[in-house]
Amino acid sequence: MPDHALTKVVAASPQRSLWHSVDTLRQSFVGSAIIAVLSVAALLGLWELLAWAYDVPRWLFPRPSDFLNRLVTDWQMIGHHAIATSLTILKGFGLGVLIAVPLALAIASVPALERGLYPVIVFLNIMPKTVIGPILIVWFGISPLVAALIVFLMCFFPILVDAISGFKSIDPRLFYISRTMGASPLQSFFKFRLPAAMPHIFSGMRIGVVKAVEGVIVAEFIASNAGIGFMILQASAYMDVSLMFAGLIAAAIVALAFNSLMSIASKILMPWANTAY
Repeated sequence: MPDHALTKVVAASPQRSLWHSVDTLRQSFVGSAIIAVLSVAALLGLWELLAWAYDVPRWLFPRPSDFLNRLVTDWQMIGHHAIATSLTILKGFGLGVLIAVPLALAIASVPALERGLYPVIVFLNIMPKTVIGPILIVWFGISPLVAALIVFLMCFFPILVDAISGFKSIDPRLFYISRTMGASPLQSFFKFRLPAAMPHIFSGMRIGVVKAVEGVIVAEFIASNAGIGFMILQASAYMDVSLMFAGLIAAAIVALAFNSLMSIASKILMPWANTAY
């Protein structure tokens, strides 16, 4: 079936050009970045002022100038651990996407699979993932692999559940129309089903990446010898509170970077979607 024939079928959902999408994204990103920077600066300034006014002990509750200074003076060490954390997130999150999306397609396409697997998925989803950490340590030892597996477990289920909803959201009449026009199953998937599911998939991925950042810090507390979580744990042993706060800032920057990447990817890959991704 010619691709232009399928394009006419979905003409009801107007598509913006890629360049227009990128330009809109650039403008919205700059505006959002300015507002975010001003908000953070105001919050840190108020924190610094209150800490100075009430003379809070620095060893107990550091001022923003203290841990921001640590970000500068110890940038090599913090950067090393931030890279280790980012790589662990990439491994676990990437594995979660690669397994969750095809499995969601299979479950949404075969009712018997949904009836059989969905209760198991719900049960595994409500199980505390970090409790599995000690079991994984027994199996694999203290290594980045254990942290990556915990990240995988944290982000897998949100992606899976939203992807199932996405693949089931398409109007069945579109399949009948595409078959009438001679579309192959592969063409129907890429022209109808996948585009319809992508907003749901990206919604699950955005939730999953937040869960991944939460999971990786906890995982590095118990099952890693590198990463921001490991650095914070080591700093707590020496009562280095300013370094602990610097680690929290580094973790927030990593989370913001991954969330921004997800937002950029969704806007570029889904220029037709009038959503707030």
